Amino acid sequence: QDTNVAQYLWLRLLTQKHRNLCCVGDDDQSIYGWRGAEVGNILRFEKDFPDAKVVRLERNYRSTPTILAAASHLIAHNEGRLGKTLRSGHENIEQGAPIKVRGVWDGAEEARWLVDEIEVLQRAGHALDQIAILVRAGFQMLEFEERLITTGIPYRVIGGPRFYERMEIRDAVAYLRLIQQPEDDLAFERVI
Repeated sequence: QDTNVAQYLWLRLLTQKHRNLCCVGDDDQSIYGWRGAEVGNILRFEKDFPDAKVVRLERNYRSTPTILAAASHLIAHNEGRLGKTLRSGHENIEQGAPIKVRGVWDGAEEARWLVDEIEVLQRAGHALDQIAILVRAGFQMLEFEERLITTGIPYRVIGGPRFYERMEIRDAVAYLRLIQQPEDDLAFERVI
């Protein structure tokens, strides 16, 4: 799914004789076009390798039927795709809570709204260790962390350091502190 044209041509050349190739891909998850990935490679795979056995992995064991139905509806609008029918991997799984869609102006508004929702859940007796904020990229955590700090809600970041604990952020803050207070020995030592 994330090969460029040159890589795909190399694969075709390398497998000409023995036709021995195994690959995995999802035409709906090819997100690296900005660095040369060509989703057309996976779209034409069956034509270029007509003897290949294609196994569609449509069963999902992590999401409820409600989430899978919404995802299927959204990806059905993608152009240039092979198609799939997502379904739950569990026979007796609950449908799941309805999906709520909320439009916000920016990351700060999103953080305010979400942390307000967390406070409502906390007041209703939900434990904080049962609540998670999932983000696609680490930079998105800044607004959430700032809002959680402001409201005093304890949190922990899994998969990386907290924003203000990152080395490059601590370095930048040391420079700013030193500009503001030239006598700040700790900031001076960090800069040096």
